[in-house]
Amino acid sequence: MLRAPARTLATFALIGGALIGLAVPVAAQTRPNIVVMGEDADEDSVPRGNRIFQRVIAELSETMNLRGYNVYDETAVAMGITQANRVRRRDAELIEVARAVQNPPLDVVAVFQVYAAASKSGYSDIVRPEVRIPGRLLNVRTGQSLGAFEVAGLQLPPLPQGCDRECLLERVGAEAKSIAADVATALTAKLDGVIAPRRGADAGAPANTLPNALAGAEPPPAATGESCGGLPTAYVVRLSGFSAQEVQAAEEYMAAFRCYEHHRPVRASGATAEYWYETRSDSARLGRNLRLMLEHMSAPGQVQFSGNTFVVSRVATR
Repeated sequence: MLRAPARTLATFALIGGALIGLAVPVAAQTRPNIVVMGEDADEDSVPRGNRIFQRVIAELSETMNLRGYNVYDETAVAMGITQANRVRRRDAELIEVARAVQNPPLDVVAVFQVYAAASKSGYSDIVRPEVRIPGRLLNVRTGQSLGAFEVAGLQLPPLPQGCDRECLLERVGAEAKSIAADVATALTAKLDGVIAPRRGADAGAPANTLPNALAGAEPPPAATGESCGGLPTAYVVRLSGFSAQEVQAAEEYMAAFRCYEHHRPVRASGATAEYWYETRSDSARLGRNLRLMLEHMSAPGQVQFSGNTFVVSRVATR
């Protein structure tokens, strides 16, 4: 049975930092993939398919797109797995659809509602439109709330005399589009704050003291001052077939990875250990680091990934 070398936590942290230097070149963190979805389960809200709804979702998507985010059309990415154009959908259905989409993997869902009405003044025959649009951001994998914003209570221009249904839809749609732009701007500002870069030295092990033999030809990203930016993401990391000493060593390696945020044991048994692992690294980087961790531990094994779960299995040898 392979036993982990008797090293201190600091030594593991240094080697963990070296893993990052070997595995990942200095590169900017990609921005999260977003899908904008309308919740219209409330009978008082504007239903999906209504032209007011369509103008709002188009404006939300375009504003977030112009702010540099990767925005995907819900119908285009989900039409193969669920019925398109369903109306009166609850937020639970929206979240499940977002989680089910695998190509592309979605990171954030922007959920909004549209409430529109026209009220007549109590003192004259003037009729004013009323529009309220609440929106919120959710981490698709974890369900964590990333921010919310609502625009309502604005004094909108009155409707012209004799304004029929066509006139009402166009006037209210124009006002809703303008309000949607304000909601989208606020939500993207909140998301900017969530993914704001952190200094690399604050995430994972300090790498500026790594021996050159471990760090490789180039200094690791933390040593060059690269920051850890990106959406904080949580994964389930399951270790299978490792001894207690190897599990302890692997946990110290994972805590030393760059852009590491936090981890928490979920369950453990004689042959399996499972962790809730939070990081600002994407799945590709974390997968590479886990494979390199096995190499540094001289532990033959495999790394499998699906959804938000990594399974690291040790392959037993004679």
